[in-house]
Amino acid sequence: MIVDLHCDTISEIYKKTGLTLRENNLMIDIKKLKKSDVILQCFAMFTHLKDVSEPYKYVNALIDLYEEEIEKNKSDIDFAKNYGDILKNLDNNKISAFLTIEEGEAIEGSIEKLEHFYKRGVRMMTLTWNFENSIGFGNKRITKNGEFAGYVPDIENGLKPFGFEVVEKMEELGMIVDVSHMSDAGIYDIIDMSKRPFVASHSNAREVCNHARNLTDDMIKKMADKGCISGLNFYPEFLSTDFSKRERKAYIKDAVEMLKYMVKVGGSEFVALGSDYDGFDDTLEWKDASGTKDLIDAMEKEGFGHSLIENITYKNALRVIKEVVK
Repeated sequence: MIVDLHCDTISEIYKKTGLTLRENNLMIDIKKLKKSDVILQCFAMFTHLKDVSEPYKYVNALIDLYEEEIEKNKSDIDFAKNYGDILKNLDNNKISAFLTIEEGEAIEGSIEKLEHFYKRGVRMMTLTWNFENSIGFGNKRITKNGEFAGYVPDIENGLKPFGFEVVEKMEELGMIVDVSHMSDAGIYDIIDMSKRPFVASHSNAREVCNHARNLTDDMIKKMADKGCISGLNFYPEFLSTDFSKRERKAYIKDAVEMLKYMVKVGGSEFVALGSDYDGFDDTLEWKDASGTKDLIDAMEKEGFGHSLIENITYKNALRVIKEVVK
């Protein structure tokens, strides 16, 4: 069984005419999820602030589409707003759909809008994407000759005063705080203030792949101590920076090595899966969600024990949902 903490599929369906969740040419559709025995898929409503002038309105439109697609396919997939819903769907042999937001500016600086999204079923929110917003900062964007050239860690700019208020309200509501894309300083702010486990839904280890979007060993250890989890991201640039002699592609070997390292540093209850399917254009050795089971096979061949594989693939994620979500 598999729980996937992050994908951008609904946003892609929204942008492209004629696509459906039942079957499409994206990385995720219902047929692909069933093939890999996915029991819960987190669907992120992603907003790119440079392209969207009214993020609150835009995310509500994405949720409208999400609800329509789930309703049309209720024989195979159904809404889940808490741990009990997941168990009910499992008993009915249905995939659970878990609603999340990627880019906290969807709430446009308003606690009332945060509460609105909770009422609509949102149970996890990524506080920032790659830009500063009313909640806080992402890691610093750098440019060369006027062109975007990557990111560097920001150890100075973390949560804004409103951001602290948002985290407190999310914990009160029972909404999971997601620190993927957050600045280093912001992640430490949340480590220091949080009262409940939080997640990095789609982040890897910086020591293995030196990218500012990944977590340092110190972050991993401190998060693990608080019962937090991080979902392995399949995006090639976060798995390996070695593209000098090979195609820019996500390889199973790199994914397994990343998992081994994250378990070594954070322990068996820290690591989960956060594919980031449909959030990038690079290719995967296992192609799409239908091949996620190939990664599990590789973990078995590499000597991962049965209980560890279960923790990574679904138990760690379900534990956090059970503990945090109301």
